[in-house]
Amino acid sequence: MRRTAGQRSASSAASFFLPSKYSGWCYLALSPGSAGRVKVLSPGGSRKGGSGLMEIRYGAWLAVGIALAGLACGPDPEARLAEIRVRHEAGEFEPTLEPLRELLKTTPDDPELNHLYGVALLGSSQPELAIWPLRKAAQDPDRAIDDGLLLGLALLRGGSAADAVEQAHRVLALAPERVDVLRLLLKARLDAKQHEEVLKDAARLLALEPDDPDALMARLQALLSLDRADEAEQTLADLRAAAKNRPDDNPWPPRLCAATATFTKEKGDPDAAEELWNECLEEYPGEEVLVFGAIEFFAERPGQPRAVEILRRAHEVAPTHMPFLEALAKRLAASGESAQAEELLRAATRDGVNDVQAWFTLARYHEERDETLKARDAMAQGLRLMGEAPAALVAAYVDLLIRAGDYDEAEKLVARFEPSQVMLNLLRGRLLLARGQPAQALEALEEGLRLWPDHSVARWLAGTAAEQLGDYDRALEEYGEAVRNDRGNRDAVRSILRLLEAQGIEREALPILARYLSENPRDTEMLVQSIRFAARAGDRGVLRHATQTLRAIPGQRGVLVAETAAIRAANAGPAAGIEEIRAAALDLTLPTHAAALQRLLEFLVADG
Repeated sequence: MRRTAGQRSASSAASFFLPSKYSGWCYLALSPGSAGRVKVLSPGGSRKGGSGLMEIRYGAWLAVGIALAGLACGPDPEARLAEIRVRHEAGEFEPTLEPLRELLKTTPDDPELNHLYGVALLGSSQPELAIWPLRKAAQDPDRAIDDGLLLGLALLRGGSAADAVEQAHRVLALAPERVDVLRLLLKARLDAKQHEEVLKDAARLLALEPDDPDALMARLQALLSLDRADEAEQTLADLRAAAKNRPDDNPWPPRLCAATATFTKEKGDPDAAEELWNECLEEYPGEEVLVFGAIEFFAERPGQPRAVEILRRAHEVAPTHMPFLEALAKRLAASGESAQAEELLRAATRDGVNDVQAWFTLARYHEERDETLKARDAMAQGLRLMGEAPAALVAAYVDLLIRAGDYDEAEKLVARFEPSQVMLNLLRGRLLLARGQPAQALEALEEGLRLWPDHSVARWLAGTAAEQLGDYDRALEEYGEAVRNDRGNRDAVRSILRLLEAQGIEREALPILARYLSENPRDTEMLVQSIRFAARAGDRGVLRHATQTLRAIPGQRGVLVAETAAIRAANAGPAAGIEEIRAAALDLTLPTHAAALQRLLEFLVADG
């Protein structure tokens, strides 16, 4: 029997889907301290502390009892290392973090300790934190290949695809025929959108492993991205042949189905592609790769939007699969069914599978709707139930506390973080900024950046501090560095746009928006910004492309009408804007058309 995505997820480790604003704080590590716990404000707690505080105990420390006490405090370092290795072989990583930190205090440059610490961080879903110890371990010539590979994996999982590419190249220079390194390089190339290079590296892997399906799939993706459909056809045939020899329970049939439908569309036959997508959905309604590929395809097709229908069916087949639940909730909220969307996620907190994870998904949902207090409370509930919380989650919670104005509680948690200069200073700088102390914040952030100069979020925060101090040139420089280090840093892009708009140099914003949208083509907020800046700069080509893209996204007609009306009003007065909105014949009572209604009211007031 074929297992659905939901069935698979029930038996696998939970993955947490955090909002983009949280992701930057995944670089921070939590030290539980001698008490083995941190204190976090409960949903109904007082900002002053007392009974409103709940203790989130790190169950890993408590669950292993005497064995862990011996591991942390035993007099024989070799015995402690042996116990750590045994735990790693058993897949127990988080309980070894604190003992490894203690050992590293004595010998911070020991290659094996850094290797074990990096492995423990990777195994406990903290890839960003694993980068530094693995980098140290890989400096040992005897570990340069294996720990170099792990370092590349940490960079890739931590979101630094370009850095992962460079690291994979360094390892391949030492071991040119390591197929596992080539696989990592291919994945990093695809994530970095280096499609021409993917073709070369796929050929290199195929020379070592003929008919390797991963290499063929990477080649197919690259060819389609490069609009080379004729060459992709033969690759697709090769991939079909290679996948035939795989076991029956392998994931290739649904992936092949999606690849065939995508290829058919790129060949210029969207009607045939639609038939193929429908057939794929009929056969594999609960396969994630198909569900989201089909949603993307049908978003560009004429007729009624099908995303909610596809996601409802996927949810029926895999009712506990969180990516389906989260996507369905977002679609429902976008269509004005916010109460149903929230209830869907709240029900997931009681489904017996996602009881913990769903709280973090709910926090993300509220965060994306700018409901900071609700997001804070949902995350607090998830942390309470979780018991042992990864550093990334606790740091994300600190960020929510700061944005909710709970500065005292945030400061208590900051004090519990491992006394690493880079980590402490980044989070401390964030808190000082929120408290209106930009000069002190900039000092803390500069100290952190001295140790980690490519940290995108830290660069954005440093730019924010500089802007608050009136140093706009420094602010633009820091924001630019933030975007160069991470093109997906939305906050940094927003900040650049704000400064450029204030200085009246709209045209300089267009290439920044183009780079961001090349990787995030359906980001509606940035598409709106592209429309606004292109209109002011008089760039009709960019304006036309952004308008067409926004029009193709379900639920955005009201937003588009509001923006086109604003452009007309800017050129010909509020009466022209009123005419534009009325000509669109929108039902202004619908929640999805709220932007157009708001614009109409503004124009009516301005027109007298």
